[in-house]
Amino acid sequence: MYIGKTLTVLAVFDPSYCLKPLRFKWSGRFIKVEEITYTWKSKEGKKVIHHFSLTDGNALYELSFDNESLLWRLENLEA
Repeated sequence: MYIGKTLTVLAVFDPSYCLKPLRFKWSGRFIKVEEITYTWKSKEGKKVIHHFSLTDGNALYELSFDNESLLWRLENLEA
């Protein structure tokens, strides 16, 4: 299901992922990232968008990070 909403994310810069989301706030609660299943990058003009497919153990989420605006978005959710 497409969501397309900005959200608050706790993330770290990690040598294996470079940028690694740890938790994010969605629907009034913080969701812990259990596993990052896939990462990729895309370009929108000069902007680089980092995409993360991840799970909390119950649902699959796709988060994106825009390195120009520094905003995180929840793109898709599969419960």
